This record gives sequence, C-alpha cells and structure tokens, in this order.
Amino acid sequence: MTAMQPTHTSRSLPAWPCGICRPLAGLTGAVLVLAAMAGEPLIVISPHNSSIRYEFGEGFARWHQAQFGEPATVEWRNVGGTSDALRFVLSEFEAKPAGIGIDCFFGGGPEPCLRLVERGLAVPFKLPDTVLAGIPQSANGVEIYDPEFRWYGAALSSFGILQNRRVVDRLQLPPAERWADLAAPGLCDWVAAGDPRRSGTMNNMYEACLQACGWERGWRLLAQVAGNVAQFDRLSSTTAKQVTLGEAGYGFAIDFYAFTQIAAAGRTNMTFVLPRDFTAISPDGIALLQGAPQAGLGGRFLTFVMGEAGQKLWHLPCGYPEGPRRFSIERMCVRPDLYARYREVSNVAFSPFDLSGGFRYDPRLAQARRDVMAALFGALFVDTHSELRAAWKAIIARGLPETELSELGRVPLSESEAFELSRAEWNDPDFRTRQRILWQTWAQEKYRRLASGGQASIPGPPSLPGFPRG
Repeated sequence: MTAMQPTHTSRSLPAWPCGICRPLAGLTGAVLVLAAMAGEPLIVISPHNSSIRYEFGEGFARWHQAQFGEPATVEWRNVGGTSDALRFVLSEFEAKPAGIGIDCFFGGGPEPCLRLVERGLAVPFKLPDTVLAGIPQSANGVEIYDPEFRWYGAALSSFGILQNRRVVDRLQLPPAERWADLAAPGLCDWVAAGDPRRSGTMNNMYEACLQACGWERGWRLLAQVAGNVAQFDRLSSTTAKQVTLGEAGYGFAIDFYAFTQIAAAGRTNMTFVLPRDFTAISPDGIALLQGAPQAGLGGRFLTFVMGEAGQKLWHLPCGYPEGPRRFSIERMCVRPDLYARYREVSNVAFSPFDLSGGFRYDPRLAQARRDVMAALFGALFVDTHSELRAAWKAIIARGLPETELSELGRVPLSESEAFELSRAEWNDPDFRTRQRILWQTWAQEKYRRLASGGQASIPGPPSLPGFPRG
C-alpha cells in the first residue's frame, strides 16, 4: 500500500481529497501523528449491540479527555449483523477504493478482519509497547492479533448452548451437554438457531461443527439439529431471547448474549454450557480501515479498546469502578492479568487462557469458505425449512432408519468443491443466484421424497458450466 506524497511537510502528513490530514499507515502508536480535526467524530461500523456501542463510545470519550485533554466522540454505523456490515463495507470500497468515510470496523469475530486484510483494506497499526506487552499473541492456540498488526482481537468469545431450565424440566427434556444432544428426536421445535447469512455468530458455530466433525458428518449433524429448530432467526441476540422467553428450551448462543440473559432471568432459570464434544474460542476483531478520515483518532480508539481501560469494560460488572456505567457487558477480555486481579469481582465464569482441549477453530479456513458455507446452509436448511422439518418428523416416526438419516444430511457438493466454488465463480452474483436456486430445488425434492416415505438416493443438482455435480 503506497501512501500519497505529503504536502504538509511541517507535520509530515499527506494531503487527501477530503481535506482531512491523516497519518501514514503502519506507524506505531508511540509515534502516531495526531491528525483528528477538532469536533470531527470517529466513524465506527459495528454489528455490536447498543449496550456495547454505548459503553465503548462513552468510555472512549472519558479516556480521551483524561489522556489528551481534548473531547472525542464516536459516531456509530449500524447496518445489521456481521454479514450485513461486512457486505456493506466491501460494497462501498468497490465504488470508493481510496476510502469510504468510515474509520474502524469493530466486532463480528475474526472473519471480517481477515477478509479486510485479504482485500488490502485494513491499515497496519502497532499498539504502544506498554499496551501490547499485556496481550499474548495467542490463547489456547487461537491467534489474538495479526503479526503484522492489521487487526486485533478486542475480546474473546466462546460458543455454547443456552438452556431454559424451567422449559426443559416442565417438558421433561434432557439437559444438553454436547452439540450432538441438540439432534435428539425428542427436541423437535424446541431448539433456537439463526441464519448464518445474517449472523456471524451463527456462521462461526456451524463452521465449528464442520471443522470438528468433518464435512460429511458435520452436515449430517447440522441437518438433524435444523430439523429440531422451530424457526431460524436473523440475529443471534434474538435467538438467545427466544430461550429466555420460553419459546425454546435450547439455543445456539455466544457467551456474552447468554450471560446477559442469565443475568436478566436468574441462574435458577437459565444456564449456559460449553459443549463437551467441541468448544470454539474466537477473537472479536477490530481494525483501522483504509482511507480512514480520522486515522489518528482511530489509532487512539484501538489503543483505548486494547488497553486496560477498554478491556475493563468487557470484564468488570456494571457499576464497578472503571467498569461499564450503564450496561453490563461481561465478555472475556484479552488481558490475562485482569482475570487474576478481578477473580472475585467479575461475573465472567472462566478464563480462555486456562482452557485446554483438542479442538482448535481455524478462522482462516472459515473465512475462505464463509460465503459458500452460509449460502449452502441457507438454501438447504433455512429457505427449505418447512420441507426439512416434515422430512425429519417422518424419519423419526419411522424409527430413524440409518439410510434415511444419511440421505437427510447429504449435501450436493464435497468440501473440495466448496473451496473451488469460493475461489472462482462465487464472485459472480448471477452465478450465486442460480446456484442457490439449484440447491433449494434439489433439497426440496429430497425432503419431499423422505417425507412421503421414499428412500431412493436423490442425485445432486445439475452443475453450472465449469463445475462438476456434487
């Protein structure tokens, strides 16, 4: 990435068409030139909920005033879930490659930041050494920040099962301790889950299943779980609320949504478990965007988020000194020392730095096939959900024949074909639309045959030019 030649030689800053001075990409926090124009807000796009946006906006304003004696404000851009936010940013950069008027991307797991790095849209920014010294480069085998400082994990997330104890007890359903438990036939209509095309959280959980179980066995498990889902939600926060309201007994949930619901409903009514078969730990990224109007202020925001002041907003309870003022967040921070210092104070139940286990979530693998995987899940399970549920219930009524279970979970392409699709024609919107229709049609026919008692294996859908049939 080549910076423009500076014209403000006295300040060593390049001139940009919008008239706002910006620092060169790659400068460390210690030498970052302060380029924020007085009164201009920092523009941050984020799929984070309103509580997190409020606390980090207000917290940054307090920290900035204390550190620099100057006011600073954050103006948030909220366009929906992670997939919506990333799609918006990439679309804007297609039209305006020099910059889109947004300074930072904040939240949504690691995949958005990896995609931004892949496209050359994440600007390197090294945190001050005093901040970086308190953050390990990895936790339990998971990378916390990019070695080239193009993105950082602002918090760590775990994914598990939120359960409504009252619903489970009243219906005499078994407690879920493993992801595979959600595929039990007796859980029909009592599982809550979301659409991975809209929710990065759901995408991460389904992807973790494919990575942990393997492509074929993972899709088979997901098909049975999807058959137990009453309806797919657009947002992961809605899924968690469904469980709290008793509309579902079990729900796919990221830890902090689960903790929030447990705090609201009480520990005697709700519980959250990290499944014993596999648990994914994932960083929630933050990155400075190419052409950021307020790159200097953006660097300060990253320093705040990754430093003690920002990390305490994740870790400490609402109302505790240096914790959030109005809303409880309660997420896993990326500074190991805070877990020991506030062991008796924080409501975060465990430290990700103490976890052990054989499964390691691979965010680069997830990012490489994210769009194809989400589209395939949507076509096979969400868009054809009524047919899937009818087939699943018919299979249950017939005693779960192995051949029919295998057919229910069969997908129309192999793992290698999914990778090939991700690298080639999937960038063509017309191709994507036609392929999704083919998958939907194939799935509907398969489910209708299974629902009516037909057991014959259904061929894969016709391939589009250039691709073999799965």
